[in-house]
Amino acid sequence: MSLSKLSQKCFSRHHARTFIRFSSSDFQSLLGPPRVPNPYADSGRNKFAAPIVPINVNNHGNVFASIKVPINETPEAVAFKPEVEEAPRVEKVEVEATKIETEKVASSPAPATPPSAIDELNSLKDSLSKLEEAAASKTSAPSGSSGDNNDQPGNAEEVEARRKRMERNTRIGGYVLLGGSVIGFISFCFYYGRAQRDEAGNVIADEFSGSFLAPFYRIANSFKLWKDYVVEPAREQLLPDPLPAPYLQPKYTIVIELKNILVHPEWTYKTGYRFLKRPALDYFLDVIGYPNFEVVIYSSESMMTAAPVVDSFDQKQRIMYKLFRDCTKYMNGHHVKDLSKLNRDLSKVIYIDFDAKSGQLNPENMLRVPEWRGNMDDTSLVDLAELLKTIHLSDAEDVRPMLQYYSQYDDPAKEFRRRAVYLAQQEEQKKQQPDDSSMLKRYSGRLFGFRRHASA
Repeated sequence: MSLSKLSQKCFSRHHARTFIRFSSSDFQSLLGPPRVPNPYADSGRNKFAAPIVPINVNNHGNVFASIKVPINETPEAVAFKPEVEEAPRVEKVEVEATKIETEKVASSPAPATPPSAIDELNSLKDSLSKLEEAAASKTSAPSGSSGDNNDQPGNAEEVEARRKRMERNTRIGGYVLLGGSVIGFISFCFYYGRAQRDEAGNVIADEFSGSFLAPFYRIANSFKLWKDYVVEPAREQLLPDPLPAPYLQPKYTIVIELKNILVHPEWTYKTGYRFLKRPALDYFLDVIGYPNFEVVIYSSESMMTAAPVVDSFDQKQRIMYKLFRDCTKYMNGHHVKDLSKLNRDLSKVIYIDFDAKSGQLNPENMLRVPEWRGNMDDTSLVDLAELLKTIHLSDAEDVRPMLQYYSQYDDPAKEFRRRAVYLAQQEEQKKQQPDDSSMLKRYSGRLFGFRRHASA
């Protein structure tokens, strides 16, 4: 009989139904205690140890083996899980027999038994309650801590010293600001209130000379000049004098807005800020450009923005002059074009824009057209060019009546095209109808032996 069978037979005879657990303390080393601590001696590491599950191998008895089953998946934990979740908290009832068994287990060298599912649930609830208390204490800590700190004598003195220092700095800053404002106002009044002098140092007489309140009048006039600098155009005469002979000066002047008439500003994430060129713009400039008209761009955009745009699409230099925002008049929050400062005869000036407020100073010279919003299928510039060509060929001495007539329509160029098509159809119908008078004129036969018309 082998050794393994003999040991199994002895175990089944003398220790049937008796379960023995061996621990590391049952084995003694001849070399003395080990220097490295045994990890299995720590009861904490066995907290989640796998339970001992009996396995029936043969008829000699139950052999126990250790199977790695998670504690929350054991049959006991699965059976008690619904009841444990519904119960608010389970209190352990200690009985004398349990105490005795616990003392025996504690006194024995065997490792501690693994905790049950109820103990784990209770420990988790305790942890959650502690976390909630910690979070509540953190939220209430600033207010409470500030109050506690203020109650201390040292912190109260520090806060009071900081408050006094801030009050002193605020007072000093206010005095400095007030003093600087007073000194600046006195310097302004002295500079603009005194009379102007020439290079020799002599006083230049003005309209306020000889008055006791002359300095105050000069100061008020200086305020007016500053206001005019912002509101009024940059100069009194926006365009130079007409070209003298032998140079060719066009008879009519076209003043046209740039934004939403010739180009349209657009911004996208892909391209950024750019200007769209209106369809048929080159054809339009070829028709109205020099020498047919004197073309002037008069835009409410700034020069830094609009000037490069104009140069990009007018490489042939068909536009003679460019005026920008600094040449407009600021009225009621709007930039208005003052055509009276163009140094041109207003009876021969055509102003094209979509905004009526921009031409409110000279509404009789305005040809109001629809605003272009970037539609690339638009052909209005072709019709507008034909309308302006017709005005040029008419050689009218005053264009304002024609402009007023077409301005009553929402789209003057479209109305002009409609009228042109109607007139062309009328002419075609006249050509197709027979004319009796023309037939008599063409008659050249003989009447009673001699010709009807001697000239024939």
